[in-house]
Amino acid sequence: MLVENDFFTLYIEGEEVFIDLQKIGFPLKSFELITNQHPRIKISSFPELRKALMEVGEKHKIGYYLPIIDIQVSQNKMRADVLFNVTSSQLENEKARLISQAEKALDEYGIVFGRTNLAESAIYPCTPIVAAVGQDPVKGQDAKITYIARPERKPVIREDGIADYYEMNFVTHVQEGDWLGEKIPPQEGIPGRDIFGVEIAALRGTDAKLLYDRKAVIEVDEDGKTVLRAMFGGALEFIDDDVVSVSRELIINGDVGPETGSITFEGAVTIYGTVLAGYSVKATGDISIEGNEGVTNAKEICSSEGDIYIKGGAFGGDMSLIEASGDLFIKHANNCKIYAKNLYVGLYILGSEVVADHVLVDKNRGKIIGGRIEALFSIESAYAGNVHERLTHLIAKGIDKDRIYEDIQQMAQELKDLQTTVSTLEEQLAKIDQLSGNQLLGEQANVYAKLRATLDASRSKMFELDQDIQMGLRKIKVAEPPRIHIAKEAHAGVVIQIGRLSRTITSTTMGTFEVIDQVLHV
Repeated sequence: MLVENDFFTLYIEGEEVFIDLQKIGFPLKSFELITNQHPRIKISSFPELRKALMEVGEKHKIGYYLPIIDIQVSQNKMRADVLFNVTSSQLENEKARLISQAEKALDEYGIVFGRTNLAESAIYPCTPIVAAVGQDPVKGQDAKITYIARPERKPVIREDGIADYYEMNFVTHVQEGDWLGEKIPPQEGIPGRDIFGVEIAALRGTDAKLLYDRKAVIEVDEDGKTVLRAMFGGALEFIDDDVVSVSRELIINGDVGPETGSITFEGAVTIYGTVLAGYSVKATGDISIEGNEGVTNAKEICSSEGDIYIKGGAFGGDMSLIEASGDLFIKHANNCKIYAKNLYVGLYILGSEVVADHVLVDKNRGKIIGGRIEALFSIESAYAGNVHERLTHLIAKGIDKDRIYEDIQQMAQELKDLQTTVSTLEEQLAKIDQLSGNQLLGEQANVYAKLRATLDASRSKMFELDQDIQMGLRKIKVAEPPRIHIAKEAHAGVVIQIGRLSRTITSTTMGTFEVIDQVLHV
């Protein structure tokens, strides 16, 4: 019997609390005083209590009778709380005994790890007090990859502010066996432990893939690391911007002409003379033409995977094709066809056809006269056209960011799905490792091997997707609005085109030409 008065009898049967009503009229709000006096009573349903206080002679179950010491364990077994279901006065008068009783209850529960000192804890009646906390496993460090520093190819800026395109350390020479990069493998994690002392396996760090050209770079194990070294001497290069490689290097100490014939070479080519009229140089790697006199009427100069540097400039005679998959650095270009990622010109472009992402002609004295210059993002020059109103087409196309965003979102969803798959596989393999101790045989070993192969393939695909997403984000990041900037004079006869909008200049002007609110400002 807990409570007996003129209105009802409140009593316990087993661990359940019942009420028998003798008279209607006991206020529901006054029942709170009873639960305060008997903190072990836990009302399970207030609607049922309200109903019980309205039905005379009926037996109603209204809740449970809690133990004095109540141990609550989280579902993941990583935390235990203790509740002291007593009144404030009981807690104050019997605190030491109650704490001792709680410690004993925790022992009987088997909670042995991460116990707190209850004697030093702030304890309140009927309030969860942290009694034990498990230790989460710590995932191992991810693989760490480092590559040889990539030299910047940009002109020296002289004291007068003019860019010197004519003296550049264009080719980085590599010797056989030189260090090109390394990977510190992923580390094992630190196991955790739940409050019952059971060890929780930790995930190994995420692996990463070294990007290198297997035809030119070798992978070796050194001091616990995977090290990349050059298989042979040549010129350092990065394929597709991030795959480290060494291209074989051909050095021509004179001219490319009758004595050498046209050059076709898989690797980098350095020419300390020039390329004579009618001759070609085709290479997969970088091409550097160091002669001061430049190139005149060469047939073709083409790098399929690298950059091109022509110290003395080029006179094309409407027949020369100069094409780089990367950047082109040149003193001047006269009646040439030029294709490059970025074009850097020291003096002028005259009567040439150019296609590039950026066309940068020296902003202090550079000139673009005649021809057709098409850039994806920007064109920059000091002067455009001439006083004779020579027709000069300047075009900045721009890119479709919305389409790139759509592609990124699709890849991101695929990456998210793969991350879920990888997490599940890692957990499965960790459990197998923990249970088997790597002593698998027969069909079990085959299943394990298939799971491991699937995990490796998923990780590789994740890496590829991440690289594609990052590349798309980089495109968006660098995709400034298309613009044309003429620092000093744009003459009449110059056609300015931004995207699909164009206008012909009719009087000398200068400045930055761009589209704002779908209007071309010239």
